[in-house]
Amino acid sequence: MRTFLTAIIIGILSFSCVTIRAQEEQEAGKILLKGIGGKDKWDSTNYILFTASGNEAKYFQNGRKFLINTKSGQARFEGKSYDGNNIVALFNFKTGKLSKFFVNGNEVKQMGSETNELFTKINEQFKKDITFLFLPALIEQPETKTGKISSKIFNAEKLQSLPFQLKGGLSGEVLFNGETGWIKQFVDKEGQTYLVNGYKDIGGGLFLPTTFKNLENGERSLLFSTVAAFTEMEESRFSTL
Repeated sequence: MRTFLTAIIIGILSFSCVTIRAQEEQEAGKILLKGIGGKDKWDSTNYILFTASGNEAKYFQNGRKFLINTKSGQARFEGKSYDGNNIVALFNFKTGKLSKFFVNGNEVKQMGSETNELFTKINEQFKKDITFLFLPALIEQPETKTGKISSKIFNAEKLQSLPFQLKGGLSGEVLFNGETGWIKQFVDKEGQTYLVNGYKDIGGGLFLPTTFKNLENGERSLLFSTVAAFTEMEESRFSTL
């Protein structure tokens, strides 16, 4: 009987620990959303424009620009390839489908293997960039796996540490301020450490991290020099040059 009661007590305590841990992880997601302005502001943002440089841009020169419709998935890319061509690609980042492609102001009517390969590289770069820019919101998504929260000291500041695994993407650990929700450091699964600075108000009270300084490899550092949110946008931006 005593053994049976002991087993029950251990089971209850284990269940309680799991429940508490799950609540802490959910709370961490809410805090990270608070840092960008809150869930309501994030959900009400329709369009985001950003210009990025760095992040091991292997295929395009720095200063690539994306404009996205967060609801429909429509996207516009503007950038310059390393061979000097000006590229504009209109696509949908949710479906992964390319609709129109322009090289030096001329639309490519017959999209062959070369065009498709270049679009694949654009889509790859886009996914890499938004993983960093939207990191606080992505961690809060239901499909993201999170681990046990702990406390760490960084630059004489007590921070909360949260391991995470995004769906089909980035994984690692974020250190964030438990009051403001701002991420101060990010360490990826390869052990690359990024200092996160420069949260900016991109419009409507929405804040996003815009500077990721890689301490091990400067080529992996990422800067979003321009980030802006809009509630309205000309639909022609997603259909014409």
